[in-house]
Formats: sequence, C-alpha cells, structure tokens
Amino acid sequence: MNYKLLIALDVVEFVERLPSRFRKSIRSTFASIGEDPLGSSDATDYDEIGRLLHVTIIGDFALMYWIDDADQHVKILDIHSADR
Repeated sequence: MNYKLLIALDVVEFVERLPSRFRKSIRSTFASIGEDPLGSSDATDYDEIGRLLHVTIIGDFALMYWIDDADQHVKILDIHSADR
C-alpha cells in the first residue's frame, strides 16, 4: 500500500542544497519509503512523546520519519549526518 509522504520544509530545503548525485538518491529513498515504510527502515528510535520513529540510512545521511497508519501518511521529519 502506498502512503502519502509529508516532508518537513527544512528537509526539502536541506536536500535541495545538496549536489545532484545526493539529491537523486534521497528522492529515490523518499519513493521507497512511501511504497514500504517498514521495509525501508534501518533502525528505530522514540521521540519525546514516545512516538516510534524510523531511521533510514542513505549514504552519509539519516532520514527520520514516523508512520501515521490511521491517515496512511509517512511524515519525514528530519535529515542529518548519519554519524550523528
């Protein structure tokens, strides 16, 4: 089942500043997450309110997102250096 992706504006702005080779890989990962959010997850964590967050590693970067099953949305919240 495909989920609708909701991507935080600061994530979009960060990705748009990257060289094209990184942008293509990250955009492809966005699509993969939308198609199979659980299958795209490399790790999990919890936010300050206890919500389950998923982490996907893309080369040097880590994407953090949560799955809103009730609305069929995947909310991509953050991207940062994978070693952080």
